[in-house]
Amino acid sequence: MVELFGMTNVPFAIWIDEGGTIVRPAEVAFAPRQPGSEDRDQSALIAQLPERQRKIIDGMTANMRDTDQYAAAVRDWAQNGADSRYLLSENEVIERSRPRPPEVGLAAAHFDLAQHLHRSGFPRDAVPHFQEAHRLDPTNWSYHREALSLVDPTWGQVYERDMLSEVEAVGVETFYPPLDM
Repeated sequence: MVELFGMTNVPFAIWIDEGGTIVRPAEVAFAPRQPGSEDRDQSALIAQLPERQRKIIDGMTANMRDTDQYAAAVRDWAQNGADSRYLLSENEVIERSRPRPPEVGLAAAHFDLAQHLHRSGFPRDAVPHFQEAHRLDPTNWSYHREALSLVDPTWGQVYERDMLSEVEAVGVETFYPPLDM
């Protein structure tokens, strides 16, 4: 999904119409939260973190405040089809799509190689390629998340920073970019 559509985090979504045309490019796609859902539990856990970590998480999640907005737009599209006010023209889709400079393609190649090495039984050899993928495409949080999830704890610290520190270094606003509906 990253290579084909530019998805760099979860939850992201793409709208593709019945004819196979992308009518909204990859963008943050939160589901609405039910009143009294697990947010209270997460808030309690986050409140226990040191202040620096709470600030990073608050910055990362700042654009998650109105989770009903995306669902309302999807419902509008389902109800109104091609007349939905949320559909974008071809030019708008291209304009809003993630830029694809050569570094993004090279990052994808390193990421694919890292995954191949890991699956083939060479997980430590995968590490430099995961690192290079993230260095070349630092706002692709899927790359960094995957790399961190595949580290064997017995190796010690193989990446320079943990996820929160990396988000802080790259920019909290890159984690969940604002939704433009």
